[in-house]
Amino acid sequence: MSQCAPVCEETMKLLVFDMGHVFVDFEWESVCLAFCRRAGCTIETLRPVFYELSQLGYESGRIGTDTFLGELNSRLKTDISREEFTELFTHTFRENEEMAQLLQTLKQQVPLYLLSNTNEVHYDWLQEKYAVARHFQELILSYKVGCSKPDQAIYRHVLERSRFDAGDCLFIDDLQPNIDAALGVGMKAHRFGGIEPLKSELRSYGLQV
Repeated sequence: MSQCAPVCEETMKLLVFDMGHVFVDFEWESVCLAFCRRAGCTIETLRPVFYELSQLGYESGRIGTDTFLGELNSRLKTDISREEFTELFTHTFRENEEMAQLLQTLKQQVPLYLLSNTNEVHYDWLQEKYAVARHFQELILSYKVGCSKPDQAIYRHVLERSRFDAGDCLFIDDLQPNIDAALGVGMKAHRFGGIEPLKSELRSYGLQV
């Protein structure tokens, strides 16, 4: 956390938020168990399947949902439809109401960007259910821009789009490798571990929360 005097002269011109486990909560283990029940397999069988599929680039846009689902069905020997896949893949996802309120407070004071490793099904479902885009001036979604955190290219994409200097941007994420990558391009960064520590960090930059 920044060490500031009671009145901090350093301010942030842009706040950049991760989505999962920051303002959207979910239980990935429960998602996996739901697929296990559907496929009649164990979690030990499923985990390497999802790992293999993650290497195909669904979240970085190299493959689309139909290809991802086709590969999943092939490996699990299932016939999961796209509708059923969406239900299974999103059934624990929910917006954190307290964080949503904080985002709405912050957007009145400073531009907010979303920087998320996500995929078509997750993002479309969250947008339809919770209108998550309402919080943000810009959306940098990994599957749309063709790269993902912690690749520094996606952080540079934020800087190019915003035209702010890296040191004027505060990045909030729950994963240390993503924090390290943001620091590597010169951004300020806060590892999210709950709303109260985040509020304290934001206050240190003069934001009213």
